Amino acid sequence: MKKFFTFFFALVLATMLCANNITISNLSLTGKNTTDHYTLVQFDISWENSFRVSIGPANWDAAWVFVKYRVPVSNGGDGLWKHTKLNNTGQTVPSGSVIEIGLLTPGTAFNATFNLGLGAFIYRSADGTGTFSKTGVQLRWNYGANSVADDANVEIQIYAIEMVYVPQGSFYVGSGGTESGAFHKYPTTTNPYQVTSEGQTTVGTATDNLYYPNPSGNSGDQAGPIPAAFPKGYNAFYCMKYEISQQEYVDFLNSLSYTQQATRTEIAIPPSSGAGTFLYNTNRNKIKISTSGTNNTVPAIYATDYPYVACNYLSWADLDAYLDWSGLRPMTELEFEKACRGTGSAVPDEYAWGSTSIIAAAGISNSGLNNETASNSGANACYANSGSGGPIRVGAFTKSSSTRVTAGATYYGIMEMSGNLWERTVTVGNTTGRAFTGAHGDGNLTGDANPAAWPGTDAVGAGFRGGNWDGVATHSRVSDREFTAFAWVTRMLDYGGRGVRGISPPYIGQSYGGGIIFYIDGTGQHGLIAAPSDQVAAQWGCIYTTISGADGTAIGTGNQNTIDIIAGCATAGIAARLCGDLDLGGYSDWYLPSKDELSQLYINRVVVGGFCNGCYYYSSTESADWLAWVVYFYTGWDGGGLHTMPKDVTISVRAVRAF
Repeated sequence: MKKFFTFFFALVLATMLCANNITISNLSLTGKNTTDHYTLVQFDISWENSFRVSIGPANWDAAWVFVKYRVPVSNGGDGLWKHTKLNNTGQTVPSGSVIEIGLLTPGTAFNATFNLGLGAFIYRSADGTGTFSKTGVQLRWNYGANSVADDANVEIQIYAIEMVYVPQGSFYVGSGGTESGAFHKYPTTTNPYQVTSEGQTTVGTATDNLYYPNPSGNSGDQAGPIPAAFPKGYNAFYCMKYEISQQEYVDFLNSLSYTQQATRTEIAIPPSSGAGTFLYNTNRNKIKISTSGTNNTVPAIYATDYPYVACNYLSWADLDAYLDWSGLRPMTELEFEKACRGTGSAVPDEYAWGSTSIIAAAGISNSGLNNETASNSGANACYANSGSGGPIRVGAFTKSSSTRVTAGATYYGIMEMSGNLWERTVTVGNTTGRAFTGAHGDGNLTGDANPAAWPGTDAVGAGFRGGNWDGVATHSRVSDREFTAFAWVTRMLDYGGRGVRGISPPYIGQSYGGGIIFYIDGTGQHGLIAAPSDQVAAQWGCIYTTISGADGTAIGTGNQNTIDIIAGCATAGIAARLCGDLDLGGYSDWYLPSKDELSQLYINRVVVGGFCNGCYYYSSTESADWLAWVVYFYTGWDGGGLHTMPKDVTISVRAVRAF
C-alpha cells in the first residue's frame, strides 16, 4: 500500500504495509528546523495481537519502525534509498506508549554521525492485550546528518516490523532429551546446561563444561571457547515475532537498485523479466515482477499474491542483506533456545511451546488471505508436508482464545519457531560462527551485508534450527542441533529466517523510559529514572500537618511517600501532586523522590542535566509536621547536603520513576 503527495521542501511520502496486519498511515512531516536541520516524521501506527504483561515472562511486543529516503536523480541526487539518521531525543510519544530509540551500537553514547538512531521501538507503557493503535507518533529525523539540503526534493518510505522483547536472565540449553547434537553439561547428556552470563563459555570434556555430540557431522566441531562477545541470550534482546513475510521481502526488494535486486532474487529471473513473471510460483512463494525493470539501470517493482505467508527460498546472504538493511542482526543458536524456552526448566524433547505434543496443519483455509489458517482444528505447527504444500501465513495459529500450545508460541510469545521455515542462526559449532560479535546492520545496503564478523555469503558460521514445513517433527524440537553448523549457500523451498536486535543492559545517563537513568540496583536491570527537566517550583504543602506514611527515606520508598502525601494533603499544585499527576514520555507513574533517592539524583546530576545550580530540591520524606527533607544542588561547598525546609517554602521539584 503506497500513498504519494507533496509536502514542504518538496518531500514525496510513501506509507508501507508490512508484516502481519501492522499498518502505518497518515504519514506527514512537521516541525522543520532549518537551524539544526531536522524535521519530525509523523504517523499513526496499529497492529493486532499486541501485548504487555508484568508477570510470567514479564515482557511485551513492539514495532521496530525505521525510515528510508532518497533524492531522485532528476533533483540532483543518486536516486538510491538510504537510511535516515534519527535523533535519540525529541520524539513525540502518545499517551500509553513508549518510544525507545535503537542505536547502531547500543550501550554506547549517541552520536548523530557515528552512533545514530537507526529506528525506534514503539510499545505499550502498561499491561494490556489486543489491537494497539496510536496516532500522532513523531520521530526526529536529523536530515542534515544525512547531508540532505533544506530545500531538497526527497522521497520517504517508512517500515514497521513486529518484535518481541526477551528479558535478561539465565536459561537452559539442551533439554535432557533425545535431540540430535543437543547441548548438555558434561558428562551427563541428560543434564541441560545453564547459561548464567554473557561471559566466555568453555566448551569441552571437563566436568560441568558445555558440550554436545556430533552424530551427523553437522552439529559442530565441539571446540571453543565461546567468546564473551558472542551473544549468548543472557542479555535482553528483541526478536522478530514472525518469520520474514513475503510482503516484507517485497518491500525490501523495492528499495534496492537493479543490480542489488538481481543479487537478491533468482538468477534466472532478472528484474528486467516481463511483468507478471514469478520468481518461483511453487511451494507457496508468490513473489512476482509487477513492473519490469530496465537492464542494469531501472529496478523492477515487485509484488506478491501471498503477502502474509512466510517467505521461503531465502539464502543466508539474502537473510543477512535484509537484516543489514533493516538495522537488525542475525540470531545466534543460543538466543534461539532462550527465545523458545525462556527462563524455566527444560522439558525433554520439547517444542517451542513447551510441550512434547505437536499437531500438523493438514491443509489451509482462506489461502493467501490475512486470516489464512490451518484447516484442521488444534493444529499448532506446519511440518512433514502434511497438506500445506509450503509455509503457512505468519501467526496463522494465533486466535483470540489461543493458549501458548494452541498458538504454537514460545515462552515469550514468538511465533513459528518450531516448523514452517528453517530458522537461520549463527552457530557456536565452528570458529567463524564463534567470531560473531552481535554487530547490527547500519541500514545502508551497498551490496551484500557487510557488518563486522557476520558469517559471509558462503554461509560458513551459520546453520539451521527449528525445523520446517516439509521436515520431520524431531527437527522442530527446541534443542535439536542436527544441522546447526551446516553451511548451505543456495536458496531452498524451506529456507526463511528472522532477525533480532540486541540491547545493552541499562546504564546511568541512558535516555530511557521517558527520562534519564540515574540509579541502577544490584540486579543490573532495574533502577530509577529522572524527568529530563524540572517541574514548576512548588511548596511541599500542608505545613503543621503530619502526613501519615510519608516518612520513607530509603531508595524505593518515594512512590509510596508520594501516594500518602496526595492522600493526606488536598492542596493543589504541591510538589508531590505535580509529580504524581505527570504524564511524560508515555508514562504516568512519576513521583517525588525520597530523601535517599534525591541524594542519588544529586550524585548523578551531571549526566541527567537541567538542574538549577544553587537551588534546593524537595524530597517526599517528611521530617516533622512543618518540615521536609531537601537536598542542596550546588557544585561547591555543601553540595548534595541534606537539609530540612519549611513545607510552605516554594523550591525546585524533579520527578522520578522506577523501572
